[in-house]
Amino acid sequence: FPSHDTRGGILMVLGSVVMGLDAQHFFFYGICLIIVGTGFFKPNISTMVGELYRNGDPRRDAGFSLFYAGITIGALLGGGLCVFVGKTYSWNFAFLLSGMFMAIGLLNFLWTRKFLGPIGATPSSDKPSKDLRNRWMVYAGSIAVLPIIFIMIRKTEYTDLFMYTIGPITLLYLAYEMGKLNKAQIKNMLAALIFILLSIVFWSFFEQSGGSLSLFARDLVSSNMLGLTIDPNVVNNSANSFFVICFSALIGMLWVWLNKKKLEPNYFSKFGMAFLFLSLSFYMFYSLRFIQDENGLVSLGIFTLAYLVISIGELFLSPIGLSLMTKLSPKHMWGIMMGMWFLASAGQYRDWE
Repeated sequence: FPSHDTRGGILMVLGSVVMGLDAQHFFFYGICLIIVGTGFFKPNISTMVGELYRNGDPRRDAGFSLFYAGITIGALLGGGLCVFVGKTYSWNFAFLLSGMFMAIGLLNFLWTRKFLGPIGATPSSDKPSKDLRNRWMVYAGSIAVLPIIFIMIRKTEYTDLFMYTIGPITLLYLAYEMGKLNKAQIKNMLAALIFILLSIVFWSFFEQSGGSLSLFARDLVSSNMLGLTIDPNVVNNSANSFFVICFSALIGMLWVWLNKKKLEPNYFSKFGMAFLFLSLSFYMFYSLRFIQDENGLVSLGIFTLAYLVISIGELFLSPIGLSLMTKLSPKHMWGIMMGMWFLASAGQYRDWE
């Protein structure tokens, strides 16, 4: 896994640098590199977190909650800083700045990798030459698909076609791999797939922040809260990240404390509570229509509070789902199950009309 993470990090750095050279003309080329780099990096780094814990370790969910907070800190600070630099100075400089921070993160990963010991190490094999050949085929294939990715991001109808086909193909591959497992492992894998399907429903509502809720904040939400004037779309874009950072560690410690008291809810209960928080948050968004000022604008405070509720729901589902993928699937399938989890999160962007 570390070698894949390293290559993924290098590609993401290169993608940012390409965009930084000339964002207007090279933007899509840089995005292609970042997409492939993310494919190498994101599932594998998540899998390495799972390897930090032995089977049955009650701290696994808490560990993924902390990991999730770290991701969100980067998203909040990096996104805010780069957008500020892009709007104030230059988008070329903003993307170069992004690449610089990615390079710092990559160097830090390479420097600290020695402290991980066997975590993420390539498993021993009696056919090392075949394994090496397969790895290089994956690397060569990732470069070969760059033109295809470029076409998909320029023409979204091809992206739709990809989403229609990649899911069934992946499920067929999983069915093939599951045929090699015993009954207990197959049962666990089916449970993991159920959780993945549930996540699609959750994210389809949650990600309204980038669509309908963004328009709602722009047009119908007041900019006054606690005597301050705040752009409602700043709240819409950053409140979730802020609350996730604030509460990730607390909820992680809650799982550890409940486990010690033998009161920790099972995974279905955690997912169920995530949906309850999600539902409550949208009831709060809906209730805003009954609380309007003389200008027809609704309360920014209640809008923000609704984001607090939906963020708590996210913490009951997303880091728990990452933890589940490493708990329910055999170790040799952790990478693909992480990929399935992230693929499912893309399913909610489909236009189902």
